[in-house]
Amino acid sequence: MKLIELQGVTKSFNDGNKEVEALKKTDFSVESGEFVAIIGPSGSGKSTFLTIIGGLQTPTEGRVLIREQKFSEVDQKERNKMRFEEIGFILQASNLVPFLKVEDQMRLVNKVERSKFDKEKAEDLFEGLGITKLRNKYPSDLSGGERQRVAIARALYHDPSVILADEPTASLDTTKAFEVVEILARETKEKNKATIMVTHDERLIDYCDKVYVMKDGVLSLKED
Repeated sequence: MKLIELQGVTKSFNDGNKEVEALKKTDFSVESGEFVAIIGPSGSGKSTFLTIIGGLQTPTEGRVLIREQKFSEVDQKERNKMRFEEIGFILQASNLVPFLKVEDQMRLVNKVERSKFDKEKAEDLFEGLGITKLRNKYPSDLSGGERQRVAIARALYHDPSVILADEPTASLDTTKAFEVVEILARETKEKNKATIMVTHDERLIDYCDKVYVMKDGVLSLKED
C-alpha cells in the first residue's frame, strides 16, 4: 500500500521580482515497509520536499496523499489532525520541551492522544537508543547527540505510519549514527511503516531500499 504519494507536486517562492522554483514537478511514492533516502547538496530542495510531505508547506501545484487520502488539499484543522495521527518528525534540531524530563517527553504524547503511558514501549526505545540512564534528566542536561536520540525515541513512541527524518544522525558519532539508522530500518520493516530520510551521509544509504537524488529541485532515482 502507498502510504505517501506526491502527484505532480511543485513549490515556488517569490524572491523580490524573481520566482524561484524550489521543487520542480515531482511524482513520488513510498510503500509500507519501505525505507527511502534522499541525498543531494545543500539548497537543492530536500527540506522543501520533506516539509511538503509533512504538511508544513502546501504545494504550489499538485497534491499529496497519505494512505490514498487527500492531505495537501484539506483544511488546516484536518491536516493537523492527519499529521498528528500519521506522521512522526525527526529533525536536525531536537525540538524537545525544555521543562520536561526525558520520560515526560513520551508522556506528553499520551496527554495529547488522551491515552495511557506505555511503559514497555518506552523502555524498549530507551534501551535501543542507549538513553535509559537519561530518563530523569532535562534537555539542558543532555549533549546534542543525547537530545537527538531522545527526539527519535519520542517520534517512534508516537507510533506514526510515516517517519520523516531530516538529517537524524547529524549530531551523532559514527557508532550511534549507524545504530539509529538500524533502529529506523527495523521499525520500518517490522511495523510496515514508511520512512523517508534526508541525509548527507552516504554511508547510511546501505540500509535503505531506495535512494533518490535531489538536485536543483529535481528528484531522480539513484542508479546503482
